[in-house]
Amino acid sequence: TLFVCVCVCVFFFLHCFSSSLISWTNLKPNQTKQNKTIPSIIFYFVIFHVFVYIVTRIYISSTGRGERKKMNRNNKRNFDYYKSHAQNVKLRDITSSERNATILEILRDGDYDPYWNRKLYLLSEEIDADDPDEFVIGPGDDMGWLGYFIGRSTQLEEFHIKYFPEEEGNNDKEVVNEFMEGMKHNESIQEMFISTDLGREGFQHLGYMLRNNSEIENLCLHEFDIGIESARSIALMLGQEQCKSLKHLFFVQNDLCAEGLQEIVTALRTQTQLEELKLCGNNIDSNGCVALGDTLKCWKGDSLRKLHLCHNDIDDDGLQALIGGMNKCNLEVLTLCGNPSITTAGLRSLSTFLLSDNCCLERLDLDETNIGMHGGMGVLATGLSRNMSLKCLCLSGNSIDNEGVNALVSGLPKGCKLEELHLSDNGVFSAAGLKSLSSIFQTVSNLKQLHLRGNAIDDNGLKALVEGMTNCCSLTKLDLSHNESVTADGLRALLRSDHCSLKELELWGMRIGDERAVALADGLVGNKSMERLYFCPGSSGITDVGWSAFSRLLCDTSSVNNTFLSNHTLTNIGGYESHGPPVMTRFYLFLNNFCIHRVSILKILMHHRDIDVEPLFRWKLMFLPLVVAWFHNARPIWEEIRLHVHPAQILLESEMSLLHEFFMEDLDAFQSRELSAVYKFVRDMPMLAIGKEEDGS
Repeated sequence: TLFVCVCVCVFFFLHCFSSSLISWTNLKPNQTKQNKTIPSIIFYFVIFHVFVYIVTRIYISSTGRGERKKMNRNNKRNFDYYKSHAQNVKLRDITSSERNATILEILRDGDYDPYWNRKLYLLSEEIDADDPDEFVIGPGDDMGWLGYFIGRSTQLEEFHIKYFPEEEGNNDKEVVNEFMEGMKHNESIQEMFISTDLGREGFQHLGYMLRNNSEIENLCLHEFDIGIESARSIALMLGQEQCKSLKHLFFVQNDLCAEGLQEIVTALRTQTQLEELKLCGNNIDSNGCVALGDTLKCWKGDSLRKLHLCHNDIDDDGLQALIGGMNKCNLEVLTLCGNPSITTAGLRSLSTFLLSDNCCLERLDLDETNIGMHGGMGVLATGLSRNMSLKCLCLSGNSIDNEGVNALVSGLPKGCKLEELHLSDNGVFSAAGLKSLSSIFQTVSNLKQLHLRGNAIDDNGLKALVEGMTNCCSLTKLDLSHNESVTADGLRALLRSDHCSLKELELWGMRIGDERAVALADGLVGNKSMERLYFCPGSSGITDVGWSAFSRLLCDTSSVNNTFLSNHTLTNIGGYESHGPPVMTRFYLFLNNFCIHRVSILKILMHHRDIDVEPLFRWKLMFLPLVVAWFHNARPIWEEIRLHVHPAQILLESEMSLLHEFFMEDLDAFQSRELSAVYKFVRDMPMLAIGKEEDGS
């Protein structure tokens, strides 16, 4: 193109120049001064030289840039090149930001940075400005150097590839290959998450790393479309050689086509060391299930323990094909949630598998599979009737009614090992249905978690459930979220039950209000098992009245005895990490979590400056050694709290004014409190104290 342009311009110049020259030679002597031909000749001559100069510079620049790029990629920019220049390269010259340069420095030098948690994310834009793990790729970042430093790192353990830059319309291939060529040498990465297509050569490099990195256990390809060409590249990567350390392989929301899925699952026959396989959100239909079932039939070894196939298009025929392969495996976890095409016919195949001697499932997830329709619950219950291996059963979102609940409970064998039962979002559970459910505690003695959110449960239903918990001491978690009909009366009945052993109660999506808050606080008085109480603080409707009830539950300062008898087990009220409660309530929760076994001593020290020992006088001096020992045990706690909570933080909080005096106290003041208690004994019983002293002498 450049040559044609030059030829055209040269031809045009010669034409104009020759025309002007002919015109000039034909002029008469008296016409020279008035004619503009000579200036035109000079003008064309200058323009021609400028044009030639510009074209020459463009040509030299373009050819030079191409030669440099070709030389860098083919000759200099290989692994040996990076290795020889690694210590001398200026990191800020090959990165687009200070944070990126810092990340390369950590990767290069292998220094442990306390603010770096050994993770790295490749991003197109910043998510958290304070996160030292984010490498936001910009125009100045050299991906070859980044790949090399990742390849040489001995500290990096978790790596996320969420973005790759485009370069000169080459569809990222050159950039990816340059990066992967260096990264494939890494031997420290344990978990890798990929959200972009690496291309054929990129997946080849990844395969090299998987085979030579003895640390990597988890590979997840998620949230990007895997076309047929990429599927073949991945199949080639997985089918070449066993990746011995790889235990968990995930394909999530990749929109795999049937042909691509078949090639990948066929290649998986090489990876018999896998323990967990996830193929979720990939439109797997009956044909895909047949291919996967055939792979499972040919699976050599018994390492595969977990199979996740949620949110696909699995139907009855597909499920039957899968079960044919699962009979050859020792699966412990099977996830089929979000496959609504499974009907009673498919459940019969599953029930047959559950009854077989080959079944060793411990977790079965059938959420959102329409089991409640057309008698499906009865069919499944038949399969559970002799199953003694299942520990977790998920049946949420299946429109299961009271009859279905009764069929389930009746089908469970006595002495089964079930520990978790999920029955959330099934419509309406009446008191009669919950009474049937409560009989599960007589059959299942080890049930630890029961999830009943979003079932329109009311007080009568909750009380019916509580009545069945009479002989149940194993239930530690109950989820009653989004059951607005449960009032303060129902919550009191639950928490005041003599058989309540709950450690966690979830009430998300419920407007607690002051009445329910006070009921919860009253119900937890004397409770020594509850640790976590969850609800939405922002929409709870709790005012100072309700929060004061929780604060008084955690630390009743009316007397030393009441402080001692306060709740010292609760570590969370409201959102996760106690988000939402007032400052003082959060501090008490922190104390409960800080020193669980000695927190009562700390609370007494904080709120009772002058401990009243007069009630102990009736035992004369018998309690004096105990009082001295109490202060002796209290001193390490007094010192430890100051190491974890800076007094200045407390003094800045006006809401914590009750604690200001305690945190301003020095060691001498603490010792004077001990002497004051001893002095009270001596002052009120001087003769006994003197006699004790004489006996000692």
